[in-house]
Amino acid sequence: MIFSTHAYIWITQAMTVVLKIVFTLITLVVMLAIGLILRRFLVRRLQKTVLDNWMIQTLGVIVTLIPFILAGFGIPLIWQPSLINQYWISIQKQAAQHLNDLTVNLLTTILLIALGIGVARTIQRITISNMGNGRIDVNIRRLIGRILYFLVLTFVVFWILSIWQISVAVPVTIISVLTVAISVSIQDILKDLVAGVYILIERPFHIGDQISTISTVPYTGKVEDVQIRATKLRLTSGEEVTIPNSYVFGNIIVNNSFYGERRATIIAKVPLDDFHRDETPSLILDAMKELPRLSPKPEPSVLFSDLGPQNVTLKIRFWIANGELSTVTDVMYTLHKVLPTAELTIQESAGDV
Repeated sequence: MIFSTHAYIWITQAMTVVLKIVFTLITLVVMLAIGLILRRFLVRRLQKTVLDNWMIQTLGVIVTLIPFILAGFGIPLIWQPSLINQYWISIQKQAAQHLNDLTVNLLTTILLIALGIGVARTIQRITISNMGNGRIDVNIRRLIGRILYFLVLTFVVFWILSIWQISVAVPVTIISVLTVAISVSIQDILKDLVAGVYILIERPFHIGDQISTISTVPYTGKVEDVQIRATKLRLTSGEEVTIPNSYVFGNIIVNNSFYGERRATIIAKVPLDDFHRDETPSLILDAMKELPRLSPKPEPSVLFSDLGPQNVTLKIRFWIANGELSTVTDVMYTLHKVLPTAELTIQESAGDV
């Protein structure tokens, strides 16, 4: 009889433990399902916003953990309900101590890092996309976005330092010393960066324009790319040259493509016997009107430049579209037909390509 009583008690206790384990597992599974459902709903809603994917996934993880935190308060009820009152009283008495615990600080730090990166990336993304509506160059948009990104992360770092009660003076001093040392060592690069920001904001020329630098080492070519540090030109001879932006900023720049049209000038030395004051200029202008690629405005002109004992020098000026240099060749052939005995020389070729 005593054996059966002990067996009954043992079976009852075992069944109680099994039921507690089952209820605990059911609670965890239910909380996991609730967390995943909440995460799925939240992620779907946030993906339609401007939030960065990192930020969305971080918030999704936080939402998934909330049901497990609630389960942590509910599971002790399953095993020993009397522990709840003791646990609650302990929390009330030692709340201030727990807030400064290592665990709380670590969790807060991890949360701030995750949220800080998400907020920084979201602000960077919004800045780049919104400034694109104002047709601001993509390089300057990225630069501003990166600056805001690092400002947010800097704010998060100082916040974390305050949580761990670390003096801000130490990192500020270190950053100041490093900033001065780096500025001195890379001052030439900084000059290029500042000049690059100015060029990207002011836009004295655009990609595809033909520019010339007036300096001791002149360059003439087509702008291939404008970067933060340097400008890339394709020279008229075909090579690509990378010019530091400080060089571009500190010298005179001629934008040959700004107005879309260029003037060309041809010098014609006509023998005095073949020159007629009224007829020769008219013949030249009539022949040039037959060329379709000449710009009608301003109209071609024929000017007297020099009158010698044997020759009359004429300046024939006309306008062509940028890049249409073959038109100058057409004009030369046309003038040769009209003035077969004249000596023709190109004075202004309307640029080179």
